[in-house]
Parts: sequence; C-alpha cells; structure tokens
Amino acid sequence: MPYRVLNDKDGPLDAHLDIDGSEFVFHSRGGKRGDPGARNLDYGPALRLLLHRVAEADLRVLGAWIDSDEVLHLERSHRQILEGEELDGGPDAQFSAMSKNMQAFGRPPGSAYGGSRVKKVRVRTDWTGTEHGLVDLLRLDDAPTAPRGGGRLPSKVLDAITPEHVWEAVQLLESGADHSFGEAGAFELIADDGVRLPPEAVFGTAARLALDADIRPEHFTGGAAGRCHRTLEAAGFEIVARGQPSRAAALPLPNEDREWSEGRPKLVLHLRRERAPGLARAKKLAFARQHGHLFCERCGMDPVVAFGSAAGEACIEVHHDRTEVGKMGDGGRTTLADLKCLCANCHRLIHALMREALKTKRGSDFDKCR
Repeated sequence: MPYRVLNDKDGPLDAHLDIDGSEFVFHSRGGKRGDPGARNLDYGPALRLLLHRVAEADLRVLGAWIDSDEVLHLERSHRQILEGEELDGGPDAQFSAMSKNMQAFGRPPGSAYGGSRVKKVRVRTDWTGTEHGLVDLLRLDDAPTAPRGGGRLPSKVLDAITPEHVWEAVQLLESGADHSFGEAGAFELIADDGVRLPPEAVFGTAARLALDADIRPEHFTGGAAGRCHRTLEAAGFEIVARGQPSRAAALPLPNEDREWSEGRPKLVLHLRRERAPGLARAKKLAFARQHGHLFCERCGMDPVVAFGSAAGEACIEVHHDRTEVGKMGDGGRTTLADLKCLCANCHRLIHALMREALKTKRGSDFDKCR
C-alpha cells in the first residue's frame, strides 16, 4: 500500500513511499511543479524529515540503496548509497551522503556533472515492530488514489486537493493546457488577473495534479452547491454566473502604496499580484508544507511563538520578490518562487525601501530591498 508523508502539522507532503518490513521504499521525483504528471515534488524535504524521525525514535539507519526498476538486476552492494561511516552521521549528514552518492551513480565516466539526486531509494532501519507501528513512527497516511473506473470520487480522496494544486491548475489552463471538461457552462472562475476559466476544468486539473491520475467529469460534482465550487472558493478564487461581473471590487492599495505607484502601471500590477488571495493562499500553504510552519523570511519571526496562538499566522503576508519594475510585463506569469513570506512589519519596510529607491531613481537598489 502506498503511503504519503505528513509534515509536522500533519499536512500532506507530495512525497510517497511503501513499507517493506523494516525498510521504506521512497518513490522518485519526476517533473517540475506545475508540469502535467509531475510527482513527489517534496522529495528532498520529505526524505530529510523521515531520516530525522528515524533518529528521534532512537532507531538506526542500516543502509540505503537505489531501488529504481532499471537497476534492480544489480546486486545491492553495487547500488548502495549509504554505508560504513556515512551511517554514523546525523540525519542531515545521511541525507547529504545519499544525495551525493545518488548523483554519482548515474554520472557518465569522467564527467563532473550529471546523474539524478531524486531516485527511488530503499532505506533499511532496525525497526522490529509491525508495519502499522512504522507508519505511525514515520507519520504517514494512506496515499489517496482515484478509482480505475467511473463514478464519483470519495470525499476523502478529494481532500488531497489543496489551494496550491488549484493555483497550479489555473496557471496551466491560462497557459493553454488541454483538458476534457469543455467550455464554461453556467459559471466562470475569475483568476487573479481577471482571466475567466471553466470551474470544472480548474477543479479537474487540480485533482489530476493532486492524485496523479486521469480525472474525468464523472468523477466529481459541479454546480454552485458541489464540491468543485467549494474547493475553488476556499482556495481564494471567485466564481460568478457566466458573463456576470466580479462581485469583489479590485483590492484597494494602502494609501502609501497608492501614492508611490501612481503613474506606474507595471508597479500597480506588481502590488496587486501579491495581494491576490488565490496566489497568497497557495504560497503560504506551499511554504508551510516545505518548512513545517510559517515564519518571516527576512527577520525569522515565528508568529505562533511571538503571539502564542496559531491566529498569529495572519500577520504573515506575501511579497512579490521580482522587484525590477522595468522587467515586469503585463502578461508575465507569477510563480511561487517569485514570492516571499514576510511579517507585516518587514513587508512594509521593504515597500518603503522600494519607494525610496524609486524616488531617487536608483532602480538597481531594488535588489537591496529583499
């Protein structure tokens, strides 16, 4: 049975594995975030997390091997990537050794480059208990899968769709990706930049990204009261009757931002993009999934620690880090890598530094604002 790794807040990571006795078989990564069929995109953070959990349980890693189908004909000793003194290091040292040896395994003779560091690997521990016990120790849950035939997907399976999947689906469809859901029917989803998309196509594409399976219209319910609309709206996107205007007014800029951006349409676009709810929710979710919690990337402030409550996370905002205004195209796509999570204070400070750089026409100083 395939399992999925959970982060320290029990949120699902895009990382899958199988349990085989005292060993876990960690699946390889494939593709880039947003690519059709991309899988196991949290490979590195999840594998490192598993090694830490093994150590925290006072277990030992006894060895690790590449386990890809194309090398299974080789003896284990010929595909070992963690052995000897490498086993005596801590989890981070073990992870680094595995990555280095994985890459060297596929490197052409005489070449300093090449080889993958995200292969399918088998890790042996000295666990002697049951599979269920190892699943609990590693903090895994059952990986959701789509049914082979037709019929509605169970609610538990659809729970795998996150705001990040929805945002990635919107980006794919805006870029012209194919889908089998037809044109918009009675409703339209309004993307952060005003583009209108069929809600069923967005939801179906998001489900495909989440489940790595072929999703068809009969797998879920559309319409205003269906799971499709609820999930898309929870991800921060507005759905309206076809042809009707948006019910939400354009997000107003704070007074100080409105003053310094006046007459600079590209800068206005920059400021509005980072305030778009769909983009912000996707970024904050992806960041928390990768790091285990939200914190300010500039000053390091952990809002839960600072305010003593999970409600403190409300002070973490999303900043569009592509600050070279002259290079901001109206049709440019924003990626999650373009964004940073900042506390409200640092966010305002960076905008103040950007204002000062523009006033003095020191555009190159924008990089110092980060």
